[in-house]
This record gives sequence, structure tokens and C-alpha cells, in this order.
Amino acid sequence: MTVGDAMGDRTAQDTTGTADTTAAREEARRNAELRRRIGSADDVRIRLDTGAAHTSGPVRHWEGLAGAVVTGDDRVDRDMPYAVLGGPGTGKTSLLLDTLLNYLRGGGDPAGVMVVTPSKEAATELRGRLTELLRDDPDYAATGTPVRSVHSWAFALLRAVTQRRGDPLPRLMTGADHDLRIRELLRGQAEDGTGRWPERIRPALPLVGFARQLRDLLLRASERGIGAARLTELGHRHGLDMWVGAGDFLREYDQVQRLSGSHSLNASDLLHRTLDELTGTPDGRAVVEAQRRRIRLVLVDDAHNLDPASGALVRAFAVPGVRTLVAGDPDQCVFHFRGADEDFLTGMAADPDHRIVLSRTHRLGASAVTAVNRLERRLPAAPTRVPLRGGESADGATVPDLEIRRAPSETAQRLVVADAVRRARALDGVPWDRIAVVVRSTGEIAGLRRALLSHGVPVKVDPTSVILAEQPLVAALLLALDALSRPLTVAEMQRLVESPIGGADPVMLRRMERAAAPAVAGSGLRAMEAVGLVVTGRADPHEAERWTSRFGPREQQVLTRIRTVTDAGRAALDSGGSVEAVLWEVWQATGLSTRLQTQALRGGTLGSQADRDLDAVMSLFDIAGDLVERTPAISLTTFLDGVRSQELPTGGRDRRGVRPDAVEILPAHAAAGREWSVVVVAGVQEDTWPAGPTVGGLFGQQELVDLADRGIDPAVPVSRSAAALAEERRLFLLAVSRATRRTVVTAVSSAGDEAAVPSRFLDEINGDTVADTEEEPLPHPTEATVDALPRVLAVEPLVAELRDAVCDPRRPGHERRAAADNLARLAAAGVYGAAPVTWWGTAEPSSTGPAVAHRHGDATPTVRISPTLLENLGAGATGPTGTDAACDLRSFLDRLRSVPTTEPMKVGTMIHAVAEGFAVGLTLGEAQETVTTVVPWLVDGPEWTAAPLTASCLEAVERLHDWLAGRAGTGRTVEVEKKLEHVIGRTPPDADGTSLPVVLAGRTDRLETAADGATTVIDFKTGKHAKTKEEAAVSPQLSAYQLLMSLEPGRQADGAMLVYPRVPTASVKTLQQGRLSDADLAEFREVALAAAARVAGPAFTATDGCDGTEYACLCPACRAGEQVV
Repeated sequence: MTVGDAMGDRTAQDTTGTADTTAAREEARRNAELRRRIGSADDVRIRLDTGAAHTSGPVRHWEGLAGAVVTGDDRVDRDMPYAVLGGPGTGKTSLLLDTLLNYLRGGGDPAGVMVVTPSKEAATELRGRLTELLRDDPDYAATGTPVRSVHSWAFALLRAVTQRRGDPLPRLMTGADHDLRIRELLRGQAEDGTGRWPERIRPALPLVGFARQLRDLLLRASERGIGAARLTELGHRHGLDMWVGAGDFLREYDQVQRLSGSHSLNASDLLHRTLDELTGTPDGRAVVEAQRRRIRLVLVDDAHNLDPASGALVRAFAVPGVRTLVAGDPDQCVFHFRGADEDFLTGMAADPDHRIVLSRTHRLGASAVTAVNRLERRLPAAPTRVPLRGGESADGATVPDLEIRRAPSETAQRLVVADAVRRARALDGVPWDRIAVVVRSTGEIAGLRRALLSHGVPVKVDPTSVILAEQPLVAALLLALDALSRPLTVAEMQRLVESPIGGADPVMLRRMERAAAPAVAGSGLRAMEAVGLVVTGRADPHEAERWTSRFGPREQQVLTRIRTVTDAGRAALDSGGSVEAVLWEVWQATGLSTRLQTQALRGGTLGSQADRDLDAVMSLFDIAGDLVERTPAISLTTFLDGVRSQELPTGGRDRRGVRPDAVEILPAHAAAGREWSVVVVAGVQEDTWPAGPTVGGLFGQQELVDLADRGIDPAVPVSRSAAALAEERRLFLLAVSRATRRTVVTAVSSAGDEAAVPSRFLDEINGDTVADTEEEPLPHPTEATVDALPRVLAVEPLVAELRDAVCDPRRPGHERRAAADNLARLAAAGVYGAAPVTWWGTAEPSSTGPAVAHRHGDATPTVRISPTLLENLGAGATGPTGTDAACDLRSFLDRLRSVPTTEPMKVGTMIHAVAEGFAVGLTLGEAQETVTTVVPWLVDGPEWTAAPLTASCLEAVERLHDWLAGRAGTGRTVEVEKKLEHVIGRTPPDADGTSLPVVLAGRTDRLETAADGATTVIDFKTGKHAKTKEEAAVSPQLSAYQLLMSLEPGRQADGAMLVYPRVPTASVKTLQQGRLSDADLAEFREVALAAAARVAGPAFTATDGCDGTEYACLCPACRAGEQVV
């Protein structure tokens, strides 16, 4: 054809008619508009219409290319996927949901939809939103859900392949189970000396940290399709012996799995195994073809968090002819440490004609939008990124702001968090389940949880943040199961008694120990050991009855609870029941199920804790059921060891149809893809957020990733600081962009030796850095520095503040009256602690009389004192007595309690017995034989300490024998262990004129009496340190013995003596107290009577003599007892 012919043809076409030309141009204009990039030029507009009767919630109207994609316009290209990009709250997930709804309401088959999310939590969230939108649609019906995580899709496909082939079905193992198997195999290699590990590394094989790093390397290798042989080859090629050892370990691990017949796969292995089956086997290709024929719509949410294998699985079904939408935001990719890679998303978005960019947020307010944009500007450049634009509420008002709170201490920060949560609930009416507290790491959760619960906030903790065996109720159930196969230790029995199963508190535990202690004395058992034998049925019935004879009704109730549980478990075990059946019988016997269900349904703080306990028990049953299904004959001990060996948190199966009404505390990574009304981002510190760069560790995990993904030789130094900082900044961006109403960011700012520095990210979002040079003023977060102990908007702090005002005499009268009026109103409303009758220190004493007992049934009570008591009180001493600081309260309490028998006390009793034996004819050889036999039974420490103690005691006995032999033949009468007791007078009258008789009673070690009745008192001291001569001369104990001797008929005191056989000297060390005159004895008598009045009570002088003892918490003079009034 010539040029002229062509021109002629063109002219002919142009003259065919004006109508056709106009129609063609209009069609071309519409198609051109459809192909334009939407978003950055403000062309995406979403209108909300609440008038649709068949939907739940508002209907969104999308315009431009987004509208065409959502409605499935025939002009939309079905041979290429479309990428939907946008920042936080721009509507990416909503666009996918609307696309799915339009497809289903247009008659699309639900079985032809494939909705993919990167995690099961995201799938649950999206599935819930879809169910909410479709619940009132009478035309919708489906046999299954189209929304699944990528691993769920992979598992379903692999299961279909294995079913088609007739192979055993695969299982997906948890991270904790995978970690346990690796540690068990490493432990075996360490014991057998196998494996190709370098010799310098072998001592580390059994360590948990070594197993964790090895598991991380194997996961990174699996995500990139690197098997055992390839990993070993890379190790040899690059001279990395740890890769060689890891490759050999992976080979042995795979062999063990095959030999055991296990078909369990971890998440990374699952994806690669599925891809291998789908592309490399006839059955796999058949499954792919069948799925492709059925699939008509593929939707991928949060695609930035998919790893390369997940992306490959999606691509296998996103083929020409299938509508495909991939949504995500590269700036929110925070799972690089798990293998996530935004390359899949950015690759899908490479073509501008197939890219939708949403830039207007419908979640964040103006300050939060500014903060997000400032953070994004510091991230690595991205060609598809556009600034986030703010949204407005329906009435035109901007969405609430972003707040920054700097606290002076960790305690103050926790109070700030509690106050923010309480105010959101009380003032703004935000439901508990629409509030979240986000932290950087799981280690910060426990402290915040306690602070929130103490202020009446129900709390839900992310289940993947807590190790199952560390849950209190699970730990108690495991102890109850332990009791079926072995005796529990004392510590374990105490925990079981105080657990929800036993139901005792610390006071009840001590009462049980005190009640059992006298009955088990001499049996070689401790009180809790005996209780453990009783409740587990291992004690002789007669012994069990004797040991518990002093138990009251409440103590018996605790025993009955535990015994009922162990009896039920033992019956199930003896009948041949499986581990799951035994666990069920134990759980039923606790009787906790109904109580916890009731508490959970009531809500509140107790309800949230009951929810947590029930979830933990259900997870324990899941593990038991899975183990029994895999290994029906598994023993109880193996099950218990397996549960306790799981040292990684594991999320259980979520069976709840509704979200618990509680505030969720979760790490920042767990907040990905989620949204709340109010979010508190806590603990934004420079040392934790941003955290330091993660190095490759012992195994060089990062070097393997760089080699596999970017071809970087491991020998080439690579700086990871910038990449790590960018990852932390993305994580912080994600955390501060989760709230629809308000975000509160808290940090600790303090100086001193342990200075706390707020994160640099706070300055970045506040625009306080040099890089922030906006042309026009932008909204800033509101910032405040809080007090040392900020107020919390809760009832308990309010009552405490009002009580402080009422009781403070320095306050003005009108303030105290106002506080009293408010307390009266609160008390009338039934608020606990508001009524003065409930305040400590305001109730009248239960008794105003002396705290003494009646003597021998007499009507008048008697004050009994002893020489040792007077020594402890320092009565009559003019200088230091060598005892602890005198304390009346301590002396009074010591007389009321049973003193624990210590090793020095037992040694002292033995030497006193030997001294008594020497007085009645015991020979030195017999005494030495006794010491050699008895001492090994007296030691409380390791067995090797018996030998040096025996040698020391033998020397003491020999010194004592020689000293006593030197005093023989003096003509004095010797008496040993002589009891002396006399009424020495009455106490000085108190304010009421009351005076009580005082009895001084004691037992002397040895008395030596001359013919004229002059008696010397000898007191043996078995300590290794002696008093000084001056202290002995004024010793109240020796003075008390001389006073008692002066009251004995026919005797008079002739001095007293302290004898120290264990002090390492050539001969026995002795200290003398001279004979006291009648005036000295009379003066000491008055001192003793005054001391008796001091210890009789009911009031005791507060001194710091209790400081450092277990009584310190009862005394206001000690730091630990400052709260006592």
C-alpha cells in the first residue's frame, strides 16, 4: 500500500459519520481517566453513605481507578495485578473489603476468592470485619471462609496434595515445639560428642542461647530455600565453620524427623515444602490447576509483611484472568527479622498504570499525621511514597491529637499510663477493649499490667508474650500432676498450697506449718514435707492423722482441696487414662471452671484475670490433646517435661467469638494491622527504642541473609546501623499511628547515676530537630512533664488524697472540711476506705490490759521474765552488753513464737549435755565418741562441713573436760541444770494504778556451793566469740542469776562466771562477775521490775532494734514499718 492509499483510507474513515467519532473519543477519554494514577493528585475521594439497609455500618463510595477496581469494571485490566499503596488509616483494607463485598453481592462464588494476610491475627481481624458486614445479608452463604493467613493457605494446599497422593497428613508445629526439638538434639550431640561443631563451641551446645541463635539461622535459611547440603557448601566456600556445623545439624534434624515418622513442619518449612510440591510434583500441579480454575479474585492485605516464599505462593494464583489486588505500605514493614521483604509489594507496584496510591488518612488527627510524615522523611527514599494527608470527622472537627508525657521515674510513668487509660474510659466513654497499651518489648508488660490492675483497669495480655508454663494457674496444675508421680519438694508444696488449687494465703501457709511442726518433730521431716505426703496419699494413715491433728477447719479445707485433686488424678492414671484424660480429671476436681467462667462474664479486673487463666488452661489442653493424638502412649512425666521445656511464648487457639472487654497490653510488633480508639505508647527510651543494631551473632545470620538476598560476600564488612535505625523508626511509626481518637506517648526523663533519656524519636515527631524546616507551621503534639507521683483518675487515689487532707493539721480548715464532706459522700455510696471506721490507727485497741498470761490459774496475771530476756533488754547494764540493740517489742514477740532450731543452737545443746554428763561421771572418751557420732546429724549445710565442725567440737569438749577436772576436789557441792524461780516484786503502777507480780525464772548450767552456802553461778556459752571483761562485769544475765541465788533459802550469791569452751584458746576462757552487795541486788531488782513492765505491754516503745529482722515490718521506727500507725 502506498502512502496515498493510506491517506485515502484515513479520509474515508473520517467521513463515516460524526456520531461514531464522538462515541470513540468519549470512550478514549474515559479509559485514559481510568488509567491515571490516583491519590497523589488528590483524585481519590471516599464518601460514606449510611443509608444502605442490607449492610452493617457505612457504605464507602470510591471514585476513579479505585472505584473501577472495587466494582470490578470490565475495563479494568485482569491480566495484571493492581497494587494499593497508602499510609496508616488511608483505607487499604477497606478497599479490599469493598472489592470482596461487591464481588460477592454481584453473584460471585465465595469459593472463588482467595484473601491472604501475613498472620493468623490479621486474618482473624479481617475475618471479623467481613462477618460484621455480611451478617445481615440474606443472599450470602458459604461453606468456608475466604480469609486466611498465608500459612493457612499453604497448609490447605499441601494437605490437598498429600490427600491426593495418599500420604500422611502434615502438621504445623509451634515455634516453642520447634525450639524444644532443636534443644533436645543439641543436648544429644553434646552428650555423644557428635556433630561437626568446632571444639571451641562444644561447651555451648546445651545452652538455650545457642539453640535460639541456631534456630534463627535455620529459619532464615529455610525462608530462602537453603537446605542442609547448600548451607554446608556455603560454609565451606566462605570459610565459616558455624555454617558447616549448622548444615550438618540440619541434615541430622531432617533425618531424625523422617525416622520418627513425624510430618511436622515449622512455618518456613511449610511454605517451601508447599511450593516444591505445587511446582515439582504431578499431584501438586494438578492441585494448582484445580485451584486456578476456581479462583477469580485474589486479595492480599499487609503485603509488605510477606516473605519471598509467601510472595511466590501468591504469584502462583495471581495469574492473567484473575483479578488481583495487593495492598500494603512499605513504610510499615517491621518484620524483617522474620524474613519479611517489601520487594514483593514494590514489585507489584512498579507499573504506574496498575498502582493506586491512597494518601488521605481517615484514622489520624492533624498532629499524628504530621508526626508520621516527619518520621517517613527520615526513612530511606521510596519512589511511590506521598505525604499523608489528614482527615476530618463528620462534623468537620479534626480528629484528637497526639500527646507526649515525660515522667521523672518508671513508677511515675506507669501512673501516667494508668491515668491516661482511666481518663479515656471515664471522661471519653471509650470501651476498655478499644484502648491499648503498646510497648517495645515483652519485658515491659508485667510492670504495666500490675499498675493497671491496681487501679481497677481490666487487662488482656497478648498470649504470644507469655510462656505457658509460667502462667500461675497452669503452673499449679503442673504441680498437681507432678504430685501423682513423685513427692513434691517443700518449695513446690508451698506453691501448691498458695495456688488457686489450695486457696491458702501466706498467713494460712504459716499457720499450717506451725500446726504441723510439733507433730513431725523428731521424724526428720519438715512440716511441708509431711503435708505433701498427706495430700498425695503417701503417708501412713495413722501418721497422717497425727501430723494434721492440730489443724483447724480452714487448714483442713486446704488439705481437702488438694487431696481431692490428687485423688482424682491418681484414679484416672491408675485406670489407664491418657495424659489428656488425667489432666481433665484434675481440672474438674479443682472446681475452678465455674468460678472462673462466672468471673470472666462479670468483667472488670477480676474478669480479665479469669479470662487469662481460662485461655492458659485451654492452651494446656490443646498441647495435651495434640501430644496424645501424635503419641497416644505418652507418659505423664514426658508431658510435664515437654510443657516446662517450652521456653518460647506460644499463642493458643482463639475460640472466643467476642473480644474481651479489657485493655490490651502488647508489644509493638503485635500491633501491626490493628486499630484502637486510644493508644498509649509507653517506655519510649533511647536505649530501648531505638534498640541497637542486631548483629549476626554467633552464626552470622545477617551475613547469610545478605548473601542469599543481595549476593554480598560474608567477608565484606557491612554497616547495619542505618538499616536497624530505619527498622526501629518504622516500628515507632506503626505504634503512633494505631489510634482513631488519641495517642499518648510516654517516656522517663531523669538524671543521676541511672539517668533515663527519652528516645530521639520524640524530638523527631515534635519537630525539634534541625531537619524540621517546614515552610508553614504544622500541628505539634501536646507535651507535658508530669509530677513525681502524678494523680490517677481512680477511686483509690482519690480516697487516699481526701484522707490525707482530712488528717493533715497543716491544711486550712475549709480544705479539711471539704475533704471530710467528700469522704462522707463516698462512704454513703459504699466506696471502700472512705469511712473512718475502716482506717488503720483509728479503731480502738481490742485490749487495753497487759499482754501477759495468768499464772497457774490465778485470777491475777503474772509477768514472767528470765535472765536471758534481761540480757537482751540490756537491763541494768551500764555499758554495751554485746547483744543486739534493746527492743521491747522484739523481746515480747520472741516469747510468743517458736524459735527455729539452727545449727549453732543444736551444737550448744550438745555441749551443754556433755557438760552435764561430766558432772555425773561421763568420761572424756565417751564424750568424744558422742560428739563424733552426733555432729554429722546437726549440720544444716553440705556434708563436707561436718568434718571441721566435729574437730572444733572435739577441741571444745577437751578444753571443758580439763577445766572441770581442775575444779574438782575443792569441797564444793556441784549442781547442774538447776531451775530457779522467785517472785521478785511487782511492776511499777501504770496510769490506772495497776501493778502486776513479776516472776524471775531461769535454769543455771552449773552451781558450785561452799559449806557456808556461798554459791557461784557458772553459765556455759558455746559461741566462738566472748564478751569483754567489762561487759561480763555488768552482764544483766549474771546479775539476774545472783539475784535468784540470794533468794534461795540457806544460800547467798558468791559471784557468777561465763565459760567459753569453743573460743580457740589454750585453755577455757572464763569471765567473772564479782559478788553483788545487798545494795547492788536491790538496785538490780528495781531495774528488773521496770524491764518487766516494759515487756508486759500493751504499749511498747518503738525503737530501731527490730531493723534488719523479720519484725521490722511491724515497727514504725524501722524503715520497713513506716506505714504502721
